Amino acid sequence: MENSRISVLVGRNDSEAKDLGQRLRQSGADVSYSQHSALQIQHEALIRKPDALILSSQTKHTSELCTLLKRSDHAPFIVVISEDTVMGDDEYRSTGADLVLDHKDSARYDKLFKKLFGMTAPQCDPAVLSDRQIAETLFEFCITKNYNGYRFILEAIKLASMSGAFSRCISKDIYPEIAAKYKVTPSCVERNIRTAIRSSWAKSGVKVKREYFGPFTLDPDWIPTNSEFIFIVADRLTLHLGGHI
Repeated sequence: MENSRISVLVGRNDSEAKDLGQRLRQSGADVSYSQHSALQIQHEALIRKPDALILSSQTKHTSELCTLLKRSDHAPFIVVISEDTVMGDDEYRSTGADLVLDHKDSARYDKLFKKLFGMTAPQCDPAVLSDRQIAETLFEFCITKNYNGYRFILEAIKLASMSGAFSRCISKDIYPEIAAKYKVTPSCVERNIRTAIRSSWAKSGVKVKREYFGPFTLDPDWIPTNSEFIFIVADRLTLHLGGHI
């Protein structure tokens, strides 16, 4: 099965689960995220019918959830991220999980990748953007840490650089992901990003605006939307580093 054809649903209440989801997305998998409750995960899994489901050991009612999903028409490959050193692999598998990964295991991603794709995981893309690279570009646009949306924009550009062409929905994927990380609402993320872009746009130099956004900047009333700013900056930086979009 090719990477791009594998769909993965991730429970978002565990940082390790989200990290695995992001790395799978970077490798080409179609990754989506659900809320942390077992009921919400069940609902999303039955609707989306993912090939794989990544759960946290913190998810309640794991056994019941696994049992129900394994009986569905499109039973997913269920992965549990274990944080409990008392409960062993066999006990976790007895809940219905197909694979148990120790959150401290440095090879956890390689093991998951091999199970899903039947091959060794590729090396990380050297074109993945670093915080410093993004921060330097944001500084050119006069977006600094004094803006509440600064950290949200930085995180959004990093996620956008990893998403690939199959996932360009900022409201569905990126805002909720950032909101979960910083324990705020997606609307808060959207609002603070929009404010930072609009407030800093007038302060930015014409040269850097034109370099990134081309002839659109000839219109003095034009300001990029959140989506335009984040994806255009992410794509330009990725191409500059020798990556692909």
